[in-house]
Amino acid sequence: MSSFPYTTLGDIDTIHSTLKASFLSGKMRNVSYRKEQLAKLAYLVKDNTKAICDALYADVNRNPTEVILSETSIILAEVANVYSNVSSWAKDINPPTGLNFRLMKLRIKPTPKGVVLIIAPFNFPLLLTFMPLIGALAAGCTVVLKISEALPNTSPLIQNLVEKYLDPHVVRVVQGGIMETSKLLQLRWDHILFTGSARVGHIVSAAAAKHNTPITLELGGKCPVIIDHNYPDFPLIARRLSWGRNLNSGQACTAPDFVLISRSRQDQLIKELKKAYEKFFPVENNLPRLISTDATKRIKGYLDGTEGEIVIGGKTDVEHRFISPTVVMDVNGTDTTMQEEIFGPVLSIIPVDSLDEAIDIINSRPQPLAIYVFSENEQFKEK
Repeated sequence: MSSFPYTTLGDIDTIHSTLKASFLSGKMRNVSYRKEQLAKLAYLVKDNTKAICDALYADVNRNPTEVILSETSIILAEVANVYSNVSSWAKDINPPTGLNFRLMKLRIKPTPKGVVLIIAPFNFPLLLTFMPLIGALAAGCTVVLKISEALPNTSPLIQNLVEKYLDPHVVRVVQGGIMETSKLLQLRWDHILFTGSARVGHIVSAAAAKHNTPITLELGGKCPVIIDHNYPDFPLIARRLSWGRNLNSGQACTAPDFVLISRSRQDQLIKELKKAYEKFFPVENNLPRLISTDATKRIKGYLDGTEGEIVIGGKTDVEHRFISPTVVMDVNGTDTTMQEEIFGPVLSIIPVDSLDEAIDIINSRPQPLAIYVFSENEQFKEK
């Protein structure tokens, strides 16, 4: 049961109709008003950075510096960029045309879509809520924000700040779980933006299809790392993997998930990773917590069932939602750690005999969000 109130199903209908009427009134066609809302969003973040950091520390033990670097500073930079450019983006565009249409004086007129639903996840709750909101406001849309129910301090804070700083006829927050999200997906939207798992993405896609609603999906995946065995700086690789895999305790959809490396260089990589992990994580209790005990149990199950060798970390504490930064070597493609996106601080090392084998492993899996390549050889990188 939630420790903060959820939005009632009746209120969801009211919010939707209010924002639809507000959009049809034309108030967001005024670019100056869009800029006013963008500026207020910037002040929302700037004025309340400490409160945001405190809430995320209470919910998942995230360090304030990490929150500022990975969330609030990025949001402020994006608002500044969009604020400076939205006036030019909103102007009509005169496209090049063929002779048949030249006399018609064709133009492309950037036009707001309507009411947008943004469904944001728990892992970067400010960044993945406000970044799409910035785009929607700049485009002249009204917006419903469905934020994660898994953050009892951060989610109510976001709602309170949105209600304090932004026009309630332009942006509203809906709190809730499966029932409230299902209610939202029954309604007709002009665009839906969803960030989360592929499983839930299928549900969102199916709901959107009933109304022919366009959608933007940012789904998870297992992001591979390929290391050229001739790459000279293994300490650099180790530092970057240590940071990238363990930012927010690995709860990042673009985090490196597994490493493909020449069998002859695996031991060298492990040696450097041990040095980097010892330097990066001298006090494990300071690390962020996983979002839930269920998430912790799931990842613990991967480690309990792995056929690889745990060479770094491996400590688990389900009650306190903690898993230490962990590296597993000599992993194969059917290992428990390779079944789905880990979304936690576990890095799998798969030794391979050739670049072609590494590419085959990647191509045999669902398409990842990102691929990371360490090489100074242009032919290696191009292949």
